[in-house]
Amino acid sequence: MNKKLLAGIAGGAIAVIAGVSIVLGGGANAATGKYAYETVAVGKGDVARVISASGAVQPREKVEVGSEVSGRITAIYVDFNAPVKKDQVLAQVDPETFQNTLDQNIARLRQSEAAVDNSRAAIDRAKVSLDVAQKNYTRQKALYDQQAISQQAWELAEQTFTNAKLTLQSEEVSLKSSLAGLETSKASVSDSRTRLERTKIRSPIDGAILSREVEVGQTIQSSQSIKSLFIVAADLSQIEIQAAVVESDIGGIDAGDPVAFTVDAFPGERFQGSVVQVRQLGTETANVVTYTVVINARNPNGKLLPGMTANVEITADRASDVLRIAYDATRFQPPKEIQDAMREEQQRNGEGGQGAPGQGGGQQMGGGGQGGPGGGGGGRGMGGPGGGPQFGEMLKTAGVDEARATKIQEEMQGEMQKIFAASPGRQQQQPAGGIVGGPGFGPPPGMQQQQAMQERRLKMQQTQEAVFRRNLSAEEYAAVSKAMSEMQSQKRVTVYKVDDKGQLERHMLVIGLSDGSNAQIIRGAQEGDKFVVRASATDKGGPKS
Repeated sequence: MNKKLLAGIAGGAIAVIAGVSIVLGGGANAATGKYAYETVAVGKGDVARVISASGAVQPREKVEVGSEVSGRITAIYVDFNAPVKKDQVLAQVDPETFQNTLDQNIARLRQSEAAVDNSRAAIDRAKVSLDVAQKNYTRQKALYDQQAISQQAWELAEQTFTNAKLTLQSEEVSLKSSLAGLETSKASVSDSRTRLERTKIRSPIDGAILSREVEVGQTIQSSQSIKSLFIVAADLSQIEIQAAVVESDIGGIDAGDPVAFTVDAFPGERFQGSVVQVRQLGTETANVVTYTVVINARNPNGKLLPGMTANVEITADRASDVLRIAYDATRFQPPKEIQDAMREEQQRNGEGGQGAPGQGGGQQMGGGGQGGPGGGGGGRGMGGPGGGPQFGEMLKTAGVDEARATKIQEEMQGEMQKIFAASPGRQQQQPAGGIVGGPGFGPPPGMQQQQAMQERRLKMQQTQEAVFRRNLSAEEYAAVSKAMSEMQSQKRVTVYKVDDKGQLERHMLVIGLSDGSNAQIIRGAQEGDKFVVRASATDKGGPKS
């Protein structure tokens, strides 16, 4: 199953909230009067999702150079950091044994050439003998036909002619054998020359020597020995960082994402790069799964050296000129005294606080229910009848025409209705069809009910993906997946306002990207709205938050 799509579906559970405000009751308001509240205003600006990781600086291209022959190193011509050109000799393996082998094979080649010459001469002699025998055979046959010679003389002439033909055939076979021997000798000489040439260890690329792991006099074995004799970096003006990113942060990182990084050698200086690859194979170490993100960067001044540790910040997502709020506002909780007063008031009224289970909360598609008295209802799901405007807009963005979109929404609606019909106690919540809705603002259900909800939610996610795959092309499916993943970072949060009477007012927001200091507001607030970030006790007394 496409994990990114399912993650997007989970994010797609965010309900559309127009901004639900709930004014606290009398007991709670009495408690709020003992506190002064510090607020921050909603403004516009940039918000980015930045992921931190680390990795070693490496040359973008490097080659480990070994030896293809065994022997003793008799000379080394380069040292660390030395610039080298392609095919430049870096070291020399003792060539004596290889030279001797070459000389022996050259001598054998000359013998093979002589053997070929002898075979060709033998063929020439055999041809002459055959010609003489053939003429004698013709003459003797004519005489025999005239009964001028005996039969014995005729048979002797015939036998001589036959032997001459066989001799020629034998010499021709011998020539072929000599020619084959010649080719073998040539191949041996060529191989010997190649192996002699390989005693010179050469650089395969232009670059500089990063590492040298061999000394003069050291004996090396081509089949084992050390892993490499030299490491040559192609161009240190271009470097690569392979950053290890933990599993929880890898989602949303794509090729092209900008990267800023620092190294300890140059504190305060930031270098720039970009993501070029996210490798799909994870590595597990001490139960922590990480993925390798490959980053390219320029190094025109050569400041960055191989092996330096780079502390990278990857900007996975960025939203510019959007409504944003200080993240502290989403963390704020009223002082305990106010929370206790709220609970007591809810208990006195027998109310569901933030919405009764099954009314405010729910995973229904197409919308959340109405909250209980004094509570906030769950927001509308992303799909209304037939899938809702956001569902239709998402399909439209993927290039799906209206007729197909309607068909997909109807099919989705039917499949979801089957799931809800099979869910105990949920028949009354027939979905209208659309993106899987998320929990409303009600309190969490019991463990058993919660488990059933999770199982139903997984079934809905799997069914959604199956419907998409049946009806969308690969390109359309990818576009839908992207739209889903963009919803992944969205979540509902509770924030608090101070009304004109100085009392707390609970408010619901949908937020998106967060950089730890600010959060993007998707829905629920306007520029200039103020929300509480902390409370402090006034002179009227009361515990400090």
